[in-house]
Amino acid sequence: MKIITKYYDKNLRLRILKDDTKNYNSIIRFKLFKDKQFPCCDYHGTCTNFAYVEVYPMLMKNSKNRGWSYLCKKHYFQEQKRLNWKLPACLKVEW
Repeated sequence: MKIITKYYDKNLRLRILKDDTKNYNSIIRFKLFKDKQFPCCDYHGTCTNFAYVEVYPMLMKNSKNRGWSYLCKKHYFQEQKRLNWKLPACLKVEW
């Protein structure tokens, strides 16, 4: 399967980087499967599994993380255990 990388600026507009300035705010990686795009897991930028859930660490108290991310099933339950099952998430993600 092919992995596509999309870059978004601070206004959440899709940008195509043609230079090496790396002036972007967030990156979302997608996998192509049967001509459809599915987001990949964002866990430390190394996991390439399909995303299972969209999490919102910014909604937690004393959180320094801003924004949201996608996690696969393995890393979602790993983070839930670490945070005592208090990680806000949207389990019904439609792509």
